[in-house]
Amino acid sequence: MPAARGRVAVIGLGLMGGSLGCALVRNGWEVTGWDRNPEVIVQAYRQGAITWMPATLGAAVAASQYIFIATPVTTIPQMIRDCLPYAVPGTIFSDLGSIKERIIEEVFTFLPSNYYFVPGHPMTGSEQQGINAIDPFLFENAAYIIIRDQRNPETVTAKVASLVSQAGAQLIYLDAAEHDWIVGMVSHLPHLVAVVLALTAGMAEAAHPGTLALAAGGFRDTTRIATGSPSLWEGIIRGNRVKVLEALEQFEAQLKAVHQMVADDDREGLVSLLEQAREVRLQIPTKHKGLLSSLYEMVVTIEDRPGTIEEVLRYLSQAQINIKDIEILRIREGTGGTLRLAFENDTAVERAVALLSKHGFKVWRR
Repeated sequence: MPAARGRVAVIGLGLMGGSLGCALVRNGWEVTGWDRNPEVIVQAYRQGAITWMPATLGAAVAASQYIFIATPVTTIPQMIRDCLPYAVPGTIFSDLGSIKERIIEEVFTFLPSNYYFVPGHPMTGSEQQGINAIDPFLFENAAYIIIRDQRNPETVTAKVASLVSQAGAQLIYLDAAEHDWIVGMVSHLPHLVAVVLALTAGMAEAAHPGTLALAAGGFRDTTRIATGSPSLWEGIIRGNRVKVLEALEQFEAQLKAVHQMVADDDREGLVSLLEQAREVRLQIPTKHKGLLSSLYEMVVTIEDRPGTIEEVLRYLSQAQINIKDIEILRIREGTGGTLRLAFENDTAVERAVALLSKHGFKVWRR
């Protein structure tokens, strides 16, 4: 029997689509889903990402008020085409892709006037992919970009925004061009930089075996995103090619300037550059999975012994202090490390500082 809220279809049951399905099921929606791999559909049902298993794409789409396309970006327009024969007039399509301009323009060339397409992009994810990596809380406190387009009535855009906010997402509205430029700079460029760093270290490893074994936390953090799916990222980068090239040109100019300063042994220039970079980095708001608003933070120094992190969390839990974000900033092998904890308001962080100080932890506010 359909849930009271209505029916949503999720096409593509990997990490993103499966996680969205889980979140909506938890919020009372009937969720159908389809994937090219029948075994994935069965697994999605077992993990609670869908409420029933359709035999065909048409069965998944039929009578759904919303259809979310969570397939690779290169396939999104075609998937909408494939769904249209089974969708009823008034159906609202959305997507989870990380590029927008090219997808939007293609979709609106064939979308009938009595159907809608409200593009979206959740700024969250994981290096793990596939149905076994799904997380019902993946969207919680994550920035979710909704693209405003004049071809969509505001009421339709608002419906999609309301739906995804039920998964815990924090909404940000952008137009398509602005979205693609921003993600080109802060998502697609960093991925390519991480790739180049990893490849450069690989060359060093070949020349000097053991190099990678000495890679510390900073290098691991900087190159972590290079482990993402090559096939997915190829489509993303090519799909946003113009904006990525603009970002690469800006990066190359900065890199050349650094190269020249080092070549010239320009101490003053280098110090100035490092200071500027530090100031820029400090301006970035504390974020939880892409949330573009500041949280109240503290840092905790922890010993290198089993159970230390668990102790910190247990003390805060017992005091009913809710943690909005947690990050391991640094692990110093053999000597411990530091945790960053973020809270929803000033009162919570003050209580946490006082509590953990009382229990002997070295803490300070950020």
